[in-house]
Amino acid sequence: MTTNVRTVLIIVAISAAVWAIPSGQGSAQAVGNALSAIILAAMVLFGVRAYRETRGRVETLGDAHRALLYAGLGCFVVAMAARPSLTNTGPGTLLFIVLIAMPLVMLWAVWQRWREVA
Repeated sequence: MTTNVRTVLIIVAISAAVWAIPSGQGSAQAVGNALSAIILAAMVLFGVRAYRETRGRVETLGDAHRALLYAGLGCFVVAMAARPSLTNTGPGTLLFIVLIAMPLVMLWAVWQRWREVA
């Protein structure tokens, strides 16, 4: 039996167990929440490491571009945190798109300045 077939069989077995066990839905939700927390922690640790490695270059951006950088990252975090409630309505979806587009423009301006400084 090849590794791919074995992997598929394991996934099918786990899926069948989640479907068949009465409290399988809750267990699957708990596992999904734990994986989400692990992924979020890994992204935060990556961000901290990237900031520590480039702290000197971030400080050479200047106050305005550094404020744009932090505001863009903060706006993106707020938009992602509010995504479930914003995307339930039409105006909320439009606001979500704006909240995603603004940080992209801000971070693009910071990236342009970053290239000039480097």
